[in-house]
Amino acid sequence: MSTNKSKVVVIPCDSYDEEKVYNKLKAGLAELGGFEKIVSPEEKILVKPNFLSAAPPEKAVTTHPAVLRAVLRLLSERGCSNVKIGDSPGHGSCEGAMRMIGLSEDRIYGAQLAPMSENVHVDFPDGITCKEFDFCKEVVESDAIINVCKMKTHALERITGAVKNVYGFVCGHKKAAGHVKFPNDTVFARMLVDIHRYTHPRIHIMDGIIAMEGNGPGAGTPTPMNVLLISEDPVALDTVYCYLVNLDPELVPTNSQGCRMGIGTDKEDEIEIVICDADNDESSIQTIAAQPEAESNIQANFHIISRQELFYKYGNSSFDVGREIPKNTFLMKYSNFMTKHARRPVIDEEKCVKCGICVEHCPVPGKAVDFKNGKTSPPVYDYKKCIRCYCCQEMCPRHAIKPVRGLFRKK
Repeated sequence: MSTNKSKVVVIPCDSYDEEKVYNKLKAGLAELGGFEKIVSPEEKILVKPNFLSAAPPEKAVTTHPAVLRAVLRLLSERGCSNVKIGDSPGHGSCEGAMRMIGLSEDRIYGAQLAPMSENVHVDFPDGITCKEFDFCKEVVESDAIINVCKMKTHALERITGAVKNVYGFVCGHKKAAGHVKFPNDTVFARMLVDIHRYTHPRIHIMDGIIAMEGNGPGAGTPTPMNVLLISEDPVALDTVYCYLVNLDPELVPTNSQGCRMGIGTDKEDEIEIVICDADNDESSIQTIAAQPEAESNIQANFHIISRQELFYKYGNSSFDVGREIPKNTFLMKYSNFMTKHARRPVIDEEKCVKCGICVEHCPVPGKAVDFKNGKTSPPVYDYKKCIRCYCCQEMCPRHAIKPVRGLFRKK
């Protein structure tokens, strides 16, 4: 297999059975050299899941606990004793998200919960788009970061995967300011890429066993994709995700900007996809899993697979994700054009319970969504102020907000 391409390991996996996920994840990591290549036992390691909000695992809002436990188990077997796990949700707490998915302290293989609530300001003179960040303390203190993302759609960036997941390094109460400062999908993606350039996560693992399509990242529909993806290249991993759902990778700003800014590649001829087909991998994967990681020299039946064959065997052409092509790619670079012509968040008044979370999380000074008609009526948007960051849509607990294109109603 080629060594000068970004390798993405695809492992078919049709359930969250913990032993099955562990075995498959161990085999997939072994194809990339195993954790012995990626981390050292003495390092301070941060495992970063996607904990958008406290939601039960079956909703596909968060990284599934079976995947996280497999990662933590493998780190424990590697001898890593200084491991923390955490994310900074936009709403609620890391502790609340952990409780909701059943990850108590006695179920995380000796790792510690990282509250991810204390802010540390860091300067980044080498930043291309962003020169400073407000990171959670645990991010700054870590030696190595393992990014365990979730396969979901995203209103602003089309998808959220390995590149987007690092926004959880920013303290929750500081995230709104980021959306104001980087108010469209392109510049927001460039800021995310600068986060990667500062933090350099060692490995990216995507939970795509049950993905989220439609109105993601918090209000979409769970749908089986039956895969785990692993790569050291976050852009290549997200690109392979795009292949699986019949989405042009170049339409995803985190891919195109990630490639341009040097954290990875979205070019088909620069990516090597390797797979262990589901019908003939079980015995070899179980053999690998039965051995200590450093002693395992048995290879599962991994082989190179083309983009076309991957989609034919494991893809989903009906996956509900935005595939529309921008009408004017030159003008789309500019913030005022983007915010004028992007989809707009719309409240379903029948679902709205008037909780005010959308108002609370609107980052715009003076609020682009507010209780203009009193708190007995649903909030109302001022679309002249709205920057289309979709924080309201992400945080709505009743899934009452959906991005809609071509809305010009006035209220």
